[in-house]
Amino acid sequence: MNLASSQKTNGGALATLVLVFFFWGFIAASNSIFIPFCKTFFNLTQFESQLIGTAFYGAYFIGSLVLYIISEARGKDLLNKIGYKKGIILGLVISIVGALLMIPAVSNENLQPIEQHVAKVQKLKKDQKVTTADKAVTLKKEETGYSITVANNAEGQPHIANTAITSNLNEPFHVAEKDKSGKLTATFSDNKVSAIVQALKGEQIAFGNFPFILLALFIIALGFSLQQTCAQPFALMLGDPATGATRLNLGGSVNSFGTTVGPIIVSFFLFGTVSSSVEGTSVSSIKTLYMIVAGVFALVAIIFAVSKLPDGKNDTAFEKAPKASRSLMWLTGLVIAIILIGQFTEVSKLALLIAIIVGVVAILFASNGAAVKNPEGWGAMKYPQLIYGMIGIFVYVGVEVTIDNNFGALLHIPGYLTAEGLDESQISRYVSLYWGSLMIGRWTGAISVFNLSATGKKIATIVVPFIAFAVVLYVNRLNGSDVSDLYGYVVCIAIIIAAFFYGQDKPVKTLLTVSLLATAAMLIGIFTNGIVSVYAFIAGGLCCSVIWSCVFALGVAGLGKYTSQGSAFLIMMILGGAVIPPFQGVLGDFSSIGMHRSYYVAAAGFAFLAFLALKLRGVLKAQGLDFDQQIEKSH
Repeated sequence: MNLASSQKTNGGALATLVLVFFFWGFIAASNSIFIPFCKTFFNLTQFESQLIGTAFYGAYFIGSLVLYIISEARGKDLLNKIGYKKGIILGLVISIVGALLMIPAVSNENLQPIEQHVAKVQKLKKDQKVTTADKAVTLKKEETGYSITVANNAEGQPHIANTAITSNLNEPFHVAEKDKSGKLTATFSDNKVSAIVQALKGEQIAFGNFPFILLALFIIALGFSLQQTCAQPFALMLGDPATGATRLNLGGSVNSFGTTVGPIIVSFFLFGTVSSSVEGTSVSSIKTLYMIVAGVFALVAIIFAVSKLPDGKNDTAFEKAPKASRSLMWLTGLVIAIILIGQFTEVSKLALLIAIIVGVVAILFASNGAAVKNPEGWGAMKYPQLIYGMIGIFVYVGVEVTIDNNFGALLHIPGYLTAEGLDESQISRYVSLYWGSLMIGRWTGAISVFNLSATGKKIATIVVPFIAFAVVLYVNRLNGSDVSDLYGYVVCIAIIIAAFFYGQDKPVKTLLTVSLLATAAMLIGIFTNGIVSVYAFIAGGLCCSVIWSCVFALGVAGLGKYTSQGSAFLIMMILGGAVIPPFQGVLGDFSSIGMHRSYYVAAAGFAFLAFLALKLRGVLKAQGLDFDQQIEKSH
């Protein structure tokens, strides 16, 4: 490997690289605020709002796959030819293009007359809404019939006095019992939808630019996929190889901090402060943020371009696996075909998403089955632990993302946490705590990197999680949030600390323990309401914090010369973050299920990961590998 001549860590280069780590987490977590905001602003269903995550995480799969297929076709690693340094620069440029595209995407709102969209209103499902561009009128689907809510101001008065509206209502306009805003509301039956919508002639609703926003996010994440592929090995080159793990740990810690502050900062750009209302807010409010992101990425790219850092090339042989490549292409083709079917037919979205999930699993198992019979050309896919690891990463990323991406919609439901439900401007502290929970776990998990005594490690394992929790509370207080309702979360932190001690850094034992805890947490969240339910769902983040490393380590165990290839295949399975959240979103759109009970998806995912821990242990033991036993002997 082309290492720097000096073994001393290049502090300036490392600081610049760590900034890139920060923005990966920042943008990914900020989607948690952007999703519920876009749902309201663009009048989307829960499924449609989850397409933000689909675009973002789908880009990781596409980017990793394209890079691998090109390398396969050339017979050598493409990044080895251009170097990790240039790869990072190219990734930054791609993300800059995406960030710049976001600016026109959010700057021009495509407004259309509401009377042209009677059919859309008629297709609303329970709790879905259509709100006019001036926020004067909201039409909402109720358990039976609809409700109309009108602002009691200059914009709303003409509608309150409009006999074409009032004559079709079940009751006179009145102030809702739990509404403190002074708005007037009334109900009307399903067969009055057309008359009510036509009576609102002159009002407009926002449409049109949401696909452009999805494209911009896809391109940003496409750049991220290249940056991440290059940045981690590049970080190892910025100093003594013996301290490489410490540099990666620093990058991971800063990445986790980015996920914690991202929701808070995006909420500030969209709404101002936590006391501000979503009403009157425009999607264009976020363009300044993406201008800053583009500027920072450009600055980092320039610093890397003019620096005297090593190119970052290695002499590792590229292991070709043409049959595995064809399998991945079949998988990609299946996903694209199902998406096209959904786009041009009326086939159930739920059925299509189930088909994708089943198809991914079936293709992976079929590939391994064929590889067992004839290993030639299959590369890493001939190892069953890799196949189980790929499915595990698919499920894990999907569950980690779906808990959070659907959380805003759950908090919005009246009676779940508050009587009125929270609007998009009020959820940032809960989203921040979820991602902060991953930071808490990762900071704690990184303790083993440092050469501490047994006693020092035990003390750090207890103290570090609470320090990280204090950081989460502090950054939320800076934004003006009242965090007093988060103090009780220390109970969840104490439980995960006990789980870490019980797991003893053993990957199978830790994976099984935290997966079972997470399953229990999801069930508690489903069967309760209020802050207990909120704590339970957020605690999923504490459990998720160590699952990636466990599944990854077990998935590449015993792969030998195929370890690098297996790692690439595992990273492709970030695809789960593009599939499972909209799957939960579709379930949440069904009135018979609703958002709260849709979290059975997360519970099932964690239960599967617990099963996976046992399955991987058996597969590896059959090959003479027992990581847990090796770690126990080393203690």
